[in-house]
Amino acid sequence: MKPLDLPLIGHSYPELMRTPRARWWNPLASLGMVVAGVVGLMVLLAVPMALVLFAQMDPEELWSSEAAFDLAFFSAPMVLLNNLMLAALIGVALLAILVAHPVKARFLHSVEGRVRWRWLLRAHLVLLPLFVVYVLGAWLLDGSRVLPRAEDWVWLLVMAFLLTPFQAAGEEYLFRGWVMLAIGTWIRRPVVTVAVSAVVSAVAFALAHGSLDPWILLDLGVFAVAAVILTWRTGGLEAAVALHVVNNVVIIVFGTLTGLDKESYVTDAAQGDPLSTLLSATVVTLATVLLLWQAKRAGVARTVPAAVGARP
Repeated sequence: MKPLDLPLIGHSYPELMRTPRARWWNPLASLGMVVAGVVGLMVLLAVPMALVLFAQMDPEELWSSEAAFDLAFFSAPMVLLNNLMLAALIGVALLAILVAHPVKARFLHSVEGRVRWRWLLRAHLVLLPLFVVYVLGAWLLDGSRVLPRAEDWVWLLVMAFLLTPFQAAGEEYLFRGWVMLAIGTWIRRPVVTVAVSAVVSAVAFALAHGSLDPWILLDLGVFAVAAVILTWRTGGLEAAVALHVVNNVVIIVFGTLTGLDKESYVTDAAQGDPLSTLLSATVVTLATVLLLWQAKRAGVARTVPAAVGARP
C-alpha cells in the first residue's frame, strides 16, 4: 500500500484532496463510508433509545404522541444518546477521508493538518459576548418568559457544557469539512467548490434537523453557508466549530435555566417566524465578519504552508 499524500503547498481548504493520485471515484467511496457510518450509528443507538423511551413512560402514556415526543427529544437520557451519536460523526468523517481519499485524514481539521487549538479558543472567546447579548436580547423581546425547569435540568446543564461542544463539532466535521473536501475532489476552482458545498451543506444540514418550517430551514441554511465560508476563508474547521458550539451552548444553557429548554432544540415540530430568522441571520453574519477579522489579525493560515505540504 502506497503512503498517503500530503496536500499541495498553497492549496486552500476546498483543494486539499486534489493531489496527483486523486481519482473521480474517491468522493463516491467516501459517500458510501459516510452513509454506512451514519446508518451504523443509528442502528447501534436505536435499541438503547427505545429502551430509554419505554422505561420512562407510564403505561397510560404509551400511546400518547405528545408524551412520547417530549421524552424522545427532551429527557436527559435521550439528549445524552443523541449527543453521543452526533459527536461520533467526527470519527465517521475522519474515517471516510482516511479510507476513501489518498490524503492523510488529519487534514480534515485544517490546512496545517492539525487542530489549531489557540485559534479555536480565541474564536470561542470572541463569539461568547455576542451570543450572550443575542440570546438575552431575544428573550427580552419575547416577553422575558420563565417556565418551571425540567426535573432533570441539572443533567441537561452538565451535558450542555460537556457534550454539546462535541455534538456541534461532529456536525461541522461532516456537513462542512467532509462535504467540502469530497466535492473539491471533482471541482478544480475553489470558489465553485465553495458555492456548490454551500448549497449541498445548507440543504443537508437544514433537512437533517427534521423541521420543514420555511423560516427554520432558512435560518439553518444561513448558518450552514456562514460555516462553509468560515471554513474556506480560515483554512480549517475551527471557526465553524466555535460558531456552532457557542450558539448551541448559550442557547441550551439559557433555555434550561429559564425552563424554555423545549424551545432550545430544533425538532420536526419547531416553528419559526420572519423576525426570529432575521435576527438570527444578522447575528450569524456579524459573527462571521468578526471571526474573519480575528483570523486575519491572528495570522491564521488559509492555505497549505510549505512546512506541511508537498510541492506541485
